[in-house]
Amino acid sequence: MAKKRILLKLTGEVFGKQHEPFSADTVVNLIEQIKELKSTHQFGIVIGGGNFFRGSKQGKELGLAAKNAHQVGMLATMMNGIMLQDLFEKHGVSTELFSAISCPQVAKVINQQAINTALDESKTILFAGGTGSPFFTTDTNAVLRSLQISADEIWKGTSIDGIYTKDPAKNSDAQRIEKITYAEAIKQRLGIMDLTAYSMAQQHKQRIRIFNIFAPNALHNAAQDSNFGSIIE
Repeated sequence: MAKKRILLKLTGEVFGKQHEPFSADTVVNLIEQIKELKSTHQFGIVIGGGNFFRGSKQGKELGLAAKNAHQVGMLATMMNGIMLQDLFEKHGVSTELFSAISCPQVAKVINQQAINTALDESKTILFAGGTGSPFFTTDTNAVLRSLQISADEIWKGTSIDGIYTKDPAKNSDAQRIEKITYAEAIKQRLGIMDLTAYSMAQQHKQRIRIFNIFAPNALHNAAQDSNFGSIIE
């Protein structure tokens, strides 16, 4: 039986939030879950860089030009990619780290042939460096990489348990949405992903599941329970 191929988009905060001590506990727990799912699932992972730097926040605070702030954010994802690979390999999971920004000392430059080879070798693929271009979010990058690995589904691991009509951290009347179409998400301008990511996923008929990556056994639950998290399709 062919393995189900998943593009997992991780927030950089799996290493800890900004201004807080770093910890490998969450990442190691995710690695153990991925190891246990390897017989049925193959993962590609896009990692964010928000634990180090967010162009939309720190970039504005520093008064940086947007294009430069985005580039700093992409470099932050490369640091997280190096840490991820080290932890995966230490726990017996063979990986290939790719970067959209050329840095051959630490990662392979993204190209389709090398991605296909890594998939054929049953490696867990790590994508860092964003798209390599400013003005694209890691959500858009996740959709792009999902197409490159021919993913069956995109899993977006966040700090909330699904999609809401409003930011639940700021609005007590926010309502949870179990399933929604891309057209509806775009019309309602739901902020869980950006419009470019929505449009690209809609065009290529990619299914996205959004859930709390910090919940116990989150990856197992996503694999086994079709009602875990929220779905956009």
